[in-house]
Amino acid sequence: MNKAEFESRLKQTFFSNGLSVYATEKNIDRFFRLSDRMLAVNAAMNLTALRDEESLIARHFADSLLAAELLPEGACTLLDVGSGSGMPALPLAIVRPDICVTALDATAKKTTYISQTAELLGLQNVHTLTGRAEELSHNSLYRERFDVVCARAVAELRILLEWSIPFLKPGGIFLALKGKNAQTEIESSSNAFSLLSCKIVLDKNICLREETTTSERHLLMIKKLSPTEKKYPRRNALITKRPL
Repeated sequence: MNKAEFESRLKQTFFSNGLSVYATEKNIDRFFRLSDRMLAVNAAMNLTALRDEESLIARHFADSLLAAELLPEGACTLLDVGSGSGMPALPLAIVRPDICVTALDATAKKTTYISQTAELLGLQNVHTLTGRAEELSHNSLYRERFDVVCARAVAELRILLEWSIPFLKPGGIFLALKGKNAQTEIESSSNAFSLLSCKIVLDKNICLREETTTSERHLLMIKKLSPTEKKYPRRNALITKRPL
């Protein structure tokens, strides 16, 4: 796909999903280069199961930007937990150059890829952090330091909450991008909401529109009400085997 074809497809997809405001010339150029970069290194790194530009535009770029409208106005700090291929960290950093984005992943080759890609795209607002969320959130450098934490397609909600909420400042927001089973996950997370002192303030049901199909998404906005007890998060074996 050449750049003109890419631009046309991106504009069409963004328009269909209410994201046209982000289809500026500068952003399109960066998304084009990001697409090229992802496809070029994917064979070696297995970053994504997607293998073409059309799928990347809809299922990675547009999907990641569904959370953009809920970000606070003005400068803020954002942590992407389990960033993997840099989604949603890189798309959010592209469209919101005023925010400081940190991409967290346990795999060093993935955080190295994100750092190198951010440099290639000229994104000066992207940082990376390598390690496990349940360990790093006990470090005073990162615990309760972020205005926003987000996660996309990483784990079940009650597990995500224990990984993510400790990074948030009290009053901060956690944005969880979930699929069609979100309501079931919400119902099973009532104890986690209570123990981690947070609550859902928005559950937005969204249809992600591609050229010929739609996919159901739930964008959950969760507010942290008070500081996290020191015992959370627990060791990962407990988090996954005995979720809150």
